[in-house]
Amino acid sequence: MNNKCCTFAGHRTASDTLKNELIAVVFDLIENRGVTTFYVGNNGRFDALSVGAVRAVKQRYKDVRLILVVPKMNSTIKNNKDYYSDMYDEVLIPAESDAAHYKAMITVRNRWMVDNSDYLITYIRKDHGGAYSTYKYAKKKNINIVEL
Repeated sequence: MNNKCCTFAGHRTASDTLKNELIAVVFDLIENRGVTTFYVGNNGRFDALSVGAVRAVKQRYKDVRLILVVPKMNSTIKNNKDYYSDMYDEVLIPAESDAAHYKAMITVRNRWMVDNSDYLITYIRKDHGGAYSTYKYAKKKNINIVEL
């Protein structure tokens, strides 16, 4: 494997029917594109489906890493360390988002994930909002985008 990274951007509301498509895309990125690290957020249904897809594929590929990227430490993570250490290989807080104004920290975190990834898997159905902004930023940065 080539140690490439992938992240996700999608709307807070997403159908469970995306799960199998996500699993297939994650499997393809690991098997054919050398992706070994997946950065995920925790801001809605698409993020939850993405976590589930990577966790499903990790059963076959033990060296694949699933990293939760949060903009700032919060009490939920502090108070549930065992859950998060079982669910993810790492919880990461980018210095840029940790230092950002609270209204900008998710956008800054999303840009960090794009800046540190070779691939972006998207589920975009609206031309506004955080997922759409992340998608536009990734296009500008010219990273590989898989659109669902």
